[in-house]
Amino acid sequence: MEAKSGTEDRMEELETVRAEFLQSLPGDINRARNAYRRMAQAAALKMDAKSFAAHQTACKAGLSHLEGLIKLLRWAAGPDGAENDKAKSPAVEEAEIRKLIAEARGALAGGEG
Repeated sequence: MEAKSGTEDRMEELETVRAEFLQSLPGDINRARNAYRRMAQAAALKMDAKSFAAHQTACKAGLSHLEGLIKLLRWAAGPDGAENDKAKSPAVEEAEIRKLIAEARGALAGGEG
C-alpha cells in the first residue's frame, strides 16, 4: 500500500469539510434567515434615531451573515455542484439577493416581507 502525500491528505480533509458543510449549512442558513426575519420585523416605530440606526446596522449585518453562509454552501457544492453552475449562478444569486431585499423592505415597513 502506497503512503499518501501531504497533498492527498489535505485533499481528503477538504472533501470531508465540504461534505460536513453540505450536510449542515442548509439548516444553518434557515436558522440565520429566521433570526434575521425576527430581528428585522422588530417594531421600529417607537425607536429613537440612535436605536433605529443601530437596528438598521444589525439588519445589514444579518444579511451579510446570510450571504456568507450562502457562499460557503456554493463552495461546498464544488465546481460540479448545481449551486455553482456558471450558467445559472448569477441569476440564482440575483434572485436570492432580490428576495432578501424584498423581505428586508417588507419587515422594515412592518409587513411580512
